[in-house]
Amino acid sequence: MRPVSYLITNFIEKTMNSKGLSIFITADGKYLAMDNSFDTVFKFDMVFSDNDFSCQILSKSEQGLMLTESFNIPWTNGNALRDFMEYLRKL
Repeated sequence: MRPVSYLITNFIEKTMNSKGLSIFITADGKYLAMDNSFDTVFKFDMVFSDNDFSCQILSKSEQGLMLTESFNIPWTNGNALRDFMEYLRKL
C-alpha cells in the first residue's frame, strides 16, 4: 500500500509533466519542476506528517523564485485537498 503522500507527489508530477516540465527531487526533499533547459519554473517545499501536509510553492519570476502560495491541509479535509489540486492545474 502506498503512503498518502504519494497521492500529492504523484499528482504534482503528472500535472507538471502535462505542462512540459520534469520533476526532480533535491537531496533535502524539495521538488523542482524544470523545463527542457533545466531552468526551475516551480519549487514545491513540502512537509508531510501523520495529520496533515504543508506545501510552499515558489514560482519563477524576474527576481528568481518567489513564494506564490502556501498551503497547510489536514488529511481529513477533502475540499482543501481538491482546492490544492485545482491550484496546481492552473499554475
